[in-house]
Amino acid sequence: MDRQAIARALSKSVDEGQQWLLEPEACALLADAGLPVPHGVVFASAAAVDATQMSAFDSDEVVVKVVSADILHKSDVGGVKLTSREGVAACIEEMASEVALKAPHAKIVGYFVVEKIDFVTDAPGTELLLSLRRDAAFGPVLTCGPGGLLAEWYGKLSAGRSHVMCSAIDFDADQAVAAIMASDFGKQALQPSRRFDEAPFAPAALKSALQTLADLAMLTDDDGLPLIGEVELNPVVTSGGTPVALDALIRLPGEQQPLRRPRPIEKIASLLHPKSAAVWGASTSAMNAGRIILQGLKTGEGLDYGRLYAVHPKADRIDGVKCYASAEALPETVDLAVICIPAGLTPATIEEICTLGKARSIILIPGGFAETGDRSGADAIEDSLARSRDRDDGGPVLVGGNCLGIVSKGEYNTFFLPSYKLPFSDAPGDELAIISQSGAYVVTFTSNLDGILFPSASISYGNEMDLTASDFLEHFLDSRAGVKVFACYIEGMQPGEGERFLSLVRRIRAAGKRVVVYKAGKTEVGAKAAASHTASIAGDYAVVRALLDEAGALVCETLNQFEDMAKIFTMLHERPARGHRVGVISNAGFECGAVSDHLYGLELTEFSTDTRARLEEVLPKIAHCGNPIDCTPMTRTEGYVKAARILVEADEVDAVIVSAVPASPAIDILAPDFSGAHDENLFGMNSLPSEIAKLFAETRKPLVVTIDSGRLYDPAVLLLERAGVPVYRKIDRASRALSAFIQGRW
Repeated sequence: MDRQAIARALSKSVDEGQQWLLEPEACALLADAGLPVPHGVVFASAAAVDATQMSAFDSDEVVVKVVSADILHKSDVGGVKLTSREGVAACIEEMASEVALKAPHAKIVGYFVVEKIDFVTDAPGTELLLSLRRDAAFGPVLTCGPGGLLAEWYGKLSAGRSHVMCSAIDFDADQAVAAIMASDFGKQALQPSRRFDEAPFAPAALKSALQTLADLAMLTDDDGLPLIGEVELNPVVTSGGTPVALDALIRLPGEQQPLRRPRPIEKIASLLHPKSAAVWGASTSAMNAGRIILQGLKTGEGLDYGRLYAVHPKADRIDGVKCYASAEALPETVDLAVICIPAGLTPATIEEICTLGKARSIILIPGGFAETGDRSGADAIEDSLARSRDRDDGGPVLVGGNCLGIVSKGEYNTFFLPSYKLPFSDAPGDELAIISQSGAYVVTFTSNLDGILFPSASISYGNEMDLTASDFLEHFLDSRAGVKVFACYIEGMQPGEGERFLSLVRRIRAAGKRVVVYKAGKTEVGAKAAASHTASIAGDYAVVRALLDEAGALVCETLNQFEDMAKIFTMLHERPARGHRVGVISNAGFECGAVSDHLYGLELTEFSTDTRARLEEVLPKIAHCGNPIDCTPMTRTEGYVKAARILVEADEVDAVIVSAVPASPAIDILAPDFSGAHDENLFGMNSLPSEIAKLFAETRKPLVVTIDSGRLYDPAVLLLERAGVPVYRKIDRASRALSAFIQGRW
């Protein structure tokens, strides 16, 4: 590929104001880049057809296409016809008349005559779509999948899963081809089948074509801006195994959105671990958000004594905290400024803080900025931050607006909710950070896992006026924090931030850590809701999901799944995964059937003769001792625990699911009943939950529990989870979570 020549040609087209390359120009560029295209020639009119030029065609039949920047879909206006070499002039005359009727305002440049490539039609795997397009957040994206007239139909039918997508940045062609070969379409296109003794497309040739597209994606002008906005090759057919693009569409880049300047990431340490703080907006007479936050900071354990301040124009003290009339009056530059005043007053306040250098970090609580459609307030705040970045200290970092702020475990809490509504009970979870664009979602996540997991940091980052999810990932990755699991709820991303997020996910995965993502805005309606909430780019969900998958993030389709995955990766983070062979025990046949149908890549290992014999010794004769074990409701607690221990000790078992439908009177699983209705006591040393908790503590194997019943059994669930055991209320949720954990660790 002559990169310089291609770049010069593209720069010339950009300078001339072109939005699209004409098809002959696009084919010439692709040929220069090394992508095979049919031989072709352009004639201005029927009278210009030259017999000498036509004699250079190898095929007896040729395809004639109208050339016009005003006509993108040529077949819709009669602008594509098949004819013989001798009939080109007559074909052009007929086409000119038809196009003039159907597209009277189109400016016709000429007629592109190309050789006809013979290929098998109407057969799976014989027509490809290869494309490059530039996502505002994630950058250049390559797509490969079914092509031809039904390409869009396949995409809609499969919700985007019919096509394999990958980032063109740090492109790995071998990995891309492997992903395509593993897809349903790739099995038809790149492998022999009943229809084809040889694969329609040679994998090596497709790899070369994809690499060429990736190289084109990275072409830039002298200012470092991309020269190509979009490439669509459809259909791409096979000629001797080589991909040949029959139709080419190349769009030049439009106006480029400038990327924001890097933030001083090192100041996130001051944000998460402040030793001094000031609060704007605490009321002297009412328990408003600012006052709740002030009290939360006062009772927290992170700040140095005497270094908490309130900014209030009149008061001397609020709840014993010394007040100052303005930022300028503060006695020091604080690590953290929390702004809880009305949105209309915040630009001037933040400008004062930035100009005077009175804070190293800012949490901006109120909403009412870009998400409302009025960007004036957000623009003013962003301008103040940008000017502060020119100072030697780099200015403050800011979280928000439209956020709840941060709960930094053991240090402070800016969530302005009373503790009786949202308690933060002490629990493990130092290995987890929840990073959420939605404050309300952090609240539900926290409430659902209260007493089970207490994340090291719970971050609500809102509108991304300054700090982004990527910034927090980078901080945790580069700092010595012990966070190993990052749970990210994302509604949208700023331009360029998606590329950075993917790069950080790859680094996190290389470090043996996990990123779990829930991406809101899966549908058009959902994307609009996300945009109205945070004023960020929701993006095409199929693209986002594919790129995050490729980078190594675990993308969750539901919020239940998101919390299931965050829970299992955190609670089992120290346990190695030797393999995917699972042993399952349940006292209900339906659970055995359900888990067998929903293994998600796990393998029901075949028990050894010794393991089976040991199981038969401890379980009722009616029990099924194969895998999954159906021990029946007859099995008492002692037998249940012994059987579970046998699974843990079996060499052929890599991981264990212990499931109990607890209504059986044979197992001890209920809290005590002081009326004497039963004698069960789950708090006793020999109850099923207590015994399973002991077994969990004694083994290094991944082990999860299912208790599929109602509120009566919540105490048993809580006992197990407070002992560190992941518990799920449906066995298929347990198997899905366990499979994700093993595949992510093994």
